Amino acid sequence: LTGDVIRETGEFVYEVGQRSVSVSADMMNVFYIGVENPITVAAAGVASGDVRVSITGDATKKSGNNKKLIVSGTKQGLAKVNVSANGQSLGSFDFRVKRIPDPVPMVGTSDGGPIRSNDFKAQAGLYALLKNFDFKAKCNIVGYELVYVPQRADVVRSVNGGGNFTTQSKALVTRARPGDSYFMQNIKAKCPGDDVSRPIGTMVFSIQ
Repeated sequence: LTGDVIRETGEFVYEVGQRSVSVSADMMNVFYIGVENPITVAAAGVASGDVRVSITGDATKKSGNNKKLIVSGTKQGLAKVNVSANGQSLGSFDFRVKRIPDPVPMVGTSDGGPIRSNDFKAQAGLYALLKNFDFKAKCNIVGYELVYVPQRADVVRSVNGGGNFTTQSKALVTRARPGDSYFMQNIKAKCPGDDVSRPIGTMVFSIQ
């Protein structure tokens, strides 16, 4: 050892960790048809301005930047979110594309069962409720058949072309007495993204 100090210059390159990228649906892990599906893209170690996102399959990018986007489903199936930066792929992520779940037909606050006659008579018709669905969407009743079954008279039917009771149906509803029954059957609704209406079941009310 001479004790001399030697000074040199050089360039050092550090690789800190591995780049990672994630894509998450902000509401749930699926894209729904007919509503805005927000997603968040996070790419560690990459400047946000360098990130590029494309959607392939059964969905399209509707709006937003390459960090926060709105995706719209086009048909039931599968969509792929592709993330890249500076011409290099960072990953692709699969999402299921589904239609909005079936709504529940409602009369007032009830989906069927026993109901007081005065409460039943106060209703204007049916509406469709999306239960436990986190997106802003509204489904509409497009038609149903009301069947009035009185205790001591013949059964009467009335066809309705929308959610509200027709004049004939309203007249049948005002006749409600304890012991009578009402059936709403062949109920059909249309939700955002639907090409045609969908059946959503039958309701039965027992007048108290």
